[in-house]
Amino acid sequence: MSENDTAQDQGNLCKVIKVVPENQDTTSLYIEGFDEKLARRKPGQFITIRIMKPDGWSEPHPFTVASPPEDPTIRLTIKKEGNFTSAIPDLKPGTQVRCMGPLGQFCRDIDTNPVIVMIAGGVGVTPFLCVLRHFRYVRAGNSLTLFWVNKTIDDVFDYNEIKEMTRELKLDIVHCLSREDNVERHFQKQYPHVLYEKGRLNGDILMRHGITRSASFYLCGPPPMMETAIKELEAIGVNPVAIQSEKFTR
Repeated sequence: MSENDTAQDQGNLCKVIKVVPENQDTTSLYIEGFDEKLARRKPGQFITIRIMKPDGWSEPHPFTVASPPEDPTIRLTIKKEGNFTSAIPDLKPGTQVRCMGPLGQFCRDIDTNPVIVMIAGGVGVTPFLCVLRHFRYVRAGNSLTLFWVNKTIDDVFDYNEIKEMTRELKLDIVHCLSREDNVERHFQKQYPHVLYEKGRLNGDILMRHGITRSASFYLCGPPPMMETAIKELEAIGVNPVAIQSEKFTR
């Protein structure tokens, strides 16, 4: 195998154009220079990236694309959870990375479902942010509810952007905050479709926000959170076979 073949197998040679801290442990990486195949990605798909290390290119690591297909750049929103992800905030504009994809089938044909419920844990929200950004671009009329489970409001990123989406889409956002007591203080009357619940997601919260088993369900987050969510959905009559899920692990 030639050197060029090996390089091609490692993916497109792309360039970092911007590195933006989102909160204390989450960073967005903006990348350009990818090929037409990556430009034709679907909402919910992921790519793998490699970064240069002293001994050569790293192993590939998967990340869901947070930017919609209509965006000329790829945005990856990455939480620090190990050596590789901890190096992301230190990357500089102009740094070369290798990208391969798009990969995966999560959220495939999601736009064909009239009523959609998305359940995310932490940074597992990224495929749903991609979907919502795409829906905003195409002015979709789907009925949407996003339950986003975090410890505190400080763990939420893209907060203002998401609030504004509720004015442009048929969208309810429900923030489930497991380590806050007074969640009502976050409510703003100018954003009546951005709501807050104390504790982890459960069947009572789902029913309180009008969720029925006839909706289409999508889950993404840490495995324990997803296992709990599936049990709570089953408890209100949702067939687990009808739930699309993607484990968000590093």
